[in-house]
Amino acid sequence: MGTILAYAATYDGKYVVSIPKYGAERRGAPVQNSIKIDDKPIKRHAQIENADDIVSLDSSLVPRFFKEDLFDGKGTLTLNASEYPSAYDIYTPEKFGLCNVQEITQSEGLVKSGSAMTGIPMLGAYLATSDALTMDALHYAIDQVFGKNKYLEANHKAVDRTYRETKVRRR
Repeated sequence: MGTILAYAATYDGKYVVSIPKYGAERRGAPVQNSIKIDDKPIKRHAQIENADDIVSLDSSLVPRFFKEDLFDGKGTLTLNASEYPSAYDIYTPEKFGLCNVQEITQSEGLVKSGSAMTGIPMLGAYLATSDALTMDALHYAIDQVFGKNKYLEANHKAVDRTYRETKVRRR
């Protein structure tokens, strides 16, 4: 997910730094990826402590990692969830995006070894919430990273659906 977002940003003419942070190396383990995107060169390469935007595939994780509101009326928060979790009442982003990416990926056939592959489609929800990048750049990045992968077309369809079906609420 972070790699695709970083490539999409470069295709949109932005400067990018991507710094993944892995815990246990196992499928389904929480992963944090700090991605800095800017119109000018980025000089500091380090994990982000106060993010402008947060994208979460698992709505239970944000309250675990971020105990206090770090938005102060700015930035975006995008969740893979069908309804607004009450644990998120403490956060005050400018825009809050909600999309049932799990359901979309399953209906588009993005399932491997019994697990829905939500990462790439979640980026459609993020772009619907943030307007950070163009959908053309995202689709181009998916093509460049996946090539002729059997899930390529399903990822494109799922990204378009998550973009359209994300419900965005302004503060």
